[in-house]
Order: sequence, then C-alpha cells, then structure tokens
Amino acid sequence: MNERSKKYWQKRQEQKYLAGEKKIDDYYRGLKQSFEQSKKKIQDIINNFYWRYAEENQLSFASAQLKLSKTEIGDLQAFIAKAYENMGKYNQELNNMSIRARVTRYEALLKQIDAQLQQLYAIEYQFKGEELLKEVYSDSYYQNWFNIDQYHGFHQEFAQINAQTINELISYPFDGANFSTRLWKQKDHMLQKLNESITTMLIQGRNPKTLAGEMAKTFGTKEYEAYRLLHTEGSFIMGQGTLAGYREDGVEKYRILATLDVKTSDICREQDGKVYDVDKAVVGVNYWPFHPNCRTTDVPVYEDDDLSGETRVARDPVTGKTYDVPADMTYEQWHEKYIESNPDAVLSEKKWKNRYSDKKQYEQYQKILGNNLDVNSLDGFQNLKYNNPKKWGSLNLAYKDQKLRNRIKSDEIPKEVIIGKQGKHIIGHNNYISGRSYVTISENEIQELVNQYAGTGKIQRDSKGNWINQEIVDFKKTVGVSVDNITSHEKETSMVKIHYSKNGVHIVPYVESR
Repeated sequence: MNERSKKYWQKRQEQKYLAGEKKIDDYYRGLKQSFEQSKKKIQDIINNFYWRYAEENQLSFASAQLKLSKTEIGDLQAFIAKAYENMGKYNQELNNMSIRARVTRYEALLKQIDAQLQQLYAIEYQFKGEELLKEVYSDSYYQNWFNIDQYHGFHQEFAQINAQTINELISYPFDGANFSTRLWKQKDHMLQKLNESITTMLIQGRNPKTLAGEMAKTFGTKEYEAYRLLHTEGSFIMGQGTLAGYREDGVEKYRILATLDVKTSDICREQDGKVYDVDKAVVGVNYWPFHPNCRTTDVPVYEDDDLSGETRVARDPVTGKTYDVPADMTYEQWHEKYIESNPDAVLSEKKWKNRYSDKKQYEQYQKILGNNLDVNSLDGFQNLKYNNPKKWGSLNLAYKDQKLRNRIKSDEIPKEVIIGKQGKHIIGHNNYISGRSYVTISENEIQELVNQYAGTGKIQRDSKGNWINQEIVDFKKTVGVSVDNITSHEKETSMVKIHYSKNGVHIVPYVESR
C-alpha cells in the first residue's frame, strides 16, 4: 500500500466514523429536548398531585397513602390508557400496567410518572434510537463498499443489507447487555430516584418546588447515560457494518487505528497498530469499541502494504493542532517521543486522565471553602494542583482545617466544659495549680463563649500534620491571663486554646509567642 493509498484509507475511515458520530449527535440533541419536556410534564404531575390533596398548603405522607375514590381510579385508568395508546403505535409488545381496585394516591402518582417515563423511553429513546442505529449501520456498510471500490476500481455488485442482520446486531449483548435492556434499566433507575425524592418530600412536608434541583440532577444524569449508550452502541454498529463490508469484499485482515492524542484510553493505546484477522474479530478484545465512548477505528490490510515513508495524523495536546508522524509509529512510540519529553504535554495528559476525580475534588473544595477557594474553574484548580506544590499544600491544609472546623461546630464533637479540667485554670478552685494560666470569667460565661466560637479558630497540628485536639480561638474580649512558663510574666488576653476530648472541653488563656 503506497503513501497515497494509506492516507486514502485513514482519511476515508475517519470521515466515515465522524459522519456516524454526527448523525448520533444530531439525534441526541432531539432526545435531550424530549427529556426536558418529560421532566416538565412530570413536574406538572407532581404539582397537580400535591395541590389536589394538600390541606393548608401541606401534604403529609399519611394523606398520600389514602385510597383513591372510584372517580379518581377512572381518571388514572384514562391517563394510563392514553399513554399506552401513544406507545402502542411504536411498540405492540408493551404490556399495560395493571390498575388495582384499591390503589393509594401515592401509588397512582408513581404510575402516572412511570407512564410518562415509558413514553419517553419507548418512543423517543428506543424506537427512534433503533431506527438511528439501522441508518448508521447502513451508512457504514455502504460507505465502506464505496471506499473499497474507489480504491480498487469497481469490481462487483454491492451485496444488499439483510434487515434481520441489523435487528440481530441491535439485540446483541456485545458488552453484557443489549441496547434495549440497558435503556430500560436506565428508566427503572430514574423512576426509583424520583420515587425516593418524592417520598422524602412528603415525609418532610416540603413543597414540590423543592424537588426542582433533585429532578434536574436526576434527568441530567440519565441524559448523559443516554449519550454514552448511544455513542457506544453506534460505535459497535459502525464497526459491524465495516466488518461486513470487509467480509463481502474478501478483506482478510485489519489494522487497529487509535487516535494519537492524550485522551486515548490505555487499552486503545495498547491495541494501536496491531493487525488481526477479520474472521476472528471480537468486540472489546481485538476490535472496537473497546470501551464506552471509544474513538478507535481500523483500516483494511492488503498484501502489498508497505508503511515506510507513509504518515498518520497526531494531535498536539497543548496547542490542539495536528501534525504528521510515520504511519508505522505505534501509540506507545508516539507517546514516548512527543509526550513524555514535553512537560506541558505531560501536564495536559495528567489533567485529562484525572478530570473526573479532580472535578469531584474541586466541587468538594468549593463546598467546604466557599469564597475562600481562590480558583474559580476546574482548569485553574488542576493547574494549581499539578504546577504549584507549595500553594497546593497550603490549599489542601486549608481544606482539611475547614472540614475539621465544621466537625467541631456540629454535634459530633462534645463541647460541654469539663469542670474538673477547667478548674486547673481557675484561681481558688481546688484543682488550680499555681503558676498556670487562668481564666477571669465565670464557668457559665466560658460555656457560652465556647458554644459561640468553637470551630472558628486556628487548628493545631503536630509535625506530621495530625490534629492534636486543640484550637486557638479569639473570644473577642478579655477572658483571662496567660502566664509565661519561663518568666512567669502575666498578660491579659482574649485568646484561648480550646482543648477537645471525647467527654468535652476546657480552655486555657493563650498569648502568641513572638
């Protein structure tokens, strides 16, 4: 295979793959709108339910467990029948959910929500999604034939696609479960999450408006799961269309072609450049997709292949620009030469690989530190984490300290003043030892100030970074006298060290040493 032909195949296979991806993306945009419409309809169903049965603007869980009247059962049956009438146009195998004679208001609500979700998943997701996958398969198959004919010159009639073959591929559980099974599992999980949110709302006596955030999060998660499933199934279908074209044309071998950038997964990096027999192709083992959202593809291998002097395309992770490298260069060779020797590229790869864990960590730091977190984007957070060890250490300590302060403020750590220990710092108390720092306020006032200021001061740690159960706090008023251990010099102070233990606290007046 000469340089022109090698570039021909790489370009054609990439174009074919991107065309399939675009078709899936176009469909997904419409599906996302359908998810949004369903979310609004379900919000309306919940609102109508709430205000229909609310008493004095509140609906209790007990009230939601009351049985429906005959009229209400009739309304529910009509609602369900309408939903199944809509779905029946697309799927004749759907089984109508049964409506018992004695059904509670809450059960009726869940049935209405389930019916709405089933319409979304049966029509917009499964039916239209399967039609999309059939188109993607056909496009991949015929485009592959066209590419082969352009390369060889027209040599035989196109073999027509067998509709049964496509249906079998869509039903094939190539990754443990098929498209339909995964899709309906997503629906059931969504119903479960909505059920949990609504139950909590009723038990806590909250208004349905408070569900908006939870519903947005639940629907957002399921939208992404749909996106990932569609792209993974689409990739599988495109690959099978490509293999079918190879078999029809007599192509015996294929070469794995991974994307040369830092986003490529470890398994695709390892597979890049390997040659396999077409009749031994196994998805996830030696053929793509190797994982969800896989971007790897392949090119046919012919007997006259000679990759010397030919090129393939790689992407610079820092600039985003593409450049040519030798066609026989594997991913590992490219990585060693162009990434490992470039600190900026190494950083880009690290940021990409850790994007999910770093995003979760960034959100945790935002939650704990709030306005005290002096970075305002994930990119800025990662740059600080991987480029500035000193600042990252300070930020990490600030995060740990604030988490601990929050614990101190909660009921998790006892804050009742232990009189026996506190007496060691009260002049006139039986436990007082001469020469120690002492308080000049009453025991009641000590307790009041501890309750007010505990968890607002400077956390004390040992040389290994472990908390030593002490916190330096400013009570904003003179509370005692600090006595220097060496000079016995006394000084009034508003600062104290709060000593925490499993039974409670005691305070010691404190002056910062110079």
